[in-house]
Amino acid sequence: MIDRERRNQLAALIRRYLEGKADASDFEKCEYENYKSDDPALYFVAEELPLQLENDANALTKQKWDYIQRLLLLLESNSTVLWKASPYRLWTQPVAEVLLVICLVIALLTGFTFHLFLYFIPIGLASILLAFLQSPSSEVRPFEEIVKPFHSIADLGIAYESTNFVKQRYPAPAKYRNHSSFLGFLGADVSLVLFFLFLICMPAFTLLLLCFPESNCDIKVQPA
Repeated sequence: MIDRERRNQLAALIRRYLEGKADASDFEKCEYENYKSDDPALYFVAEELPLQLENDANALTKQKWDYIQRLLLLLESNSTVLWKASPYRLWTQPVAEVLLVICLVIALLTGFTFHLFLYFIPIGLASILLAFLQSPSSEVRPFEEIVKPFHSIADLGIAYESTNFVKQRYPAPAKYRNHSSFLGFLGADVSLVLFFLFLICMPAFTLLLLCFPESNCDIKVQPA
């Protein structure tokens, strides 16, 4: 089902953002919940946009700018999105369950004291390793970075041909873009260190998440 009215509303807001007439706060005012309907493409774009937006369009990298325009193309064409979820269980899950039991036994034997964190450090490192091993390695399609969320260049071409899509030129000045990326790197670097320290000292949280069954969600755009 194509919700053309809501697609056009969100597409118009994205174009205003790319033209510098709106910023990220305008999307927050609209609330993404308003764009979630029976149209899976609309739902997909509403979920993807918060991950791509910067406060100002001039701060976008070229890669994000192009991806947002392909999301815009998805809205303005009659393309649809197909979802397929398949649960699976990995060998890392029973290992995580054993380590979680060990954590509980150590906590009961030693009590919740400072020494508990010293015992947790090797288990924390093991839980981080398990988390990396549990991450599924997805197959990278040819030209994926320049066509996603579409499946191929041919699919992208079909979407272009079905609508009078006007691609907007990337305007961001290099000095502004680099400054924004540098500040973002500093913030991400500090946050990453604190996050890893937390995982090492408190492995039970990571192990608990690793015990749950995983679900692989395959998303495919059907061009039209």
